[in-house]
Amino acid sequence: MTLLTTAQNILKETKSATIPTTIIGNIEDTAVQVLQALTVSITNLARTYEWQQLQKEHTFATVASTQTYSLPTDFDRLINNTFWNSSTMMKVIGAISPQEWRVLTNSTANNSTIADYYRLRANLITLFPTPSGVENFILEYISSYIVESSGGSGQTGWEADTDVPVLDEYLLRLDATWRLLKMQGRPYGEEQKDADLAIAERLAVNGSKKTIVHVDNSSFRTNRIGYPTTVVG
Repeated sequence: MTLLTTAQNILKETKSATIPTTIIGNIEDTAVQVLQALTVSITNLARTYEWQQLQKEHTFATVASTQTYSLPTDFDRLINNTFWNSSTMMKVIGAISPQEWRVLTNSTANNSTIADYYRLRANLITLFPTPSGVENFILEYISSYIVESSGGSGQTGWEADTDVPVLDEYLLRLDATWRLLKMQGRPYGEEQKDADLAIAERLAVNGSKKTIVHVDNSSFRTNRIGYPTTVVG
């Protein structure tokens, strides 16, 4: 659903006296409030959880004697433990704190170290040691493009009535509904509970889950009654 249809559905469910035909650029209180609720909702949902819809991969190649590299245009935050040097097949250690960075850069460590370290500073990736040649790096991150235009272009927020959310539309509607009610000084407890339960259900399945296979051994065999062979967690 588009921004306009989602907003209109929320206003119908909350029994609004008026249902605007436009949202973006509309200065009427109802339109302004529902846009604010949808903006807060989608921003909070995107920043709180690592939804698979927002997960992306970034690769870059180093240049000799160059220590800093640009982050993707839509970079919001790094997914922990996903930064690797593809050339050496080793994990890049970090993020290093400013204090740890001082120790590294002011110690006797040099380019002979076998480990790579990184720090995010001034919206740049800073590597240690400084690469001496071309090496390939890869990382995964959460995108800041939480909205798409009608043409499919990524955006950081609502810009037109025809925009669509990247995240689950149902969750967005539920979450924005209680926020609108709260904004209007109306009871919202039940609506917030419904939204929280729906979010928890989606989190349990978003991106699929790992299957755990129990190891059979002589001391505790998996064919015992009540002992599952596999567990999906």
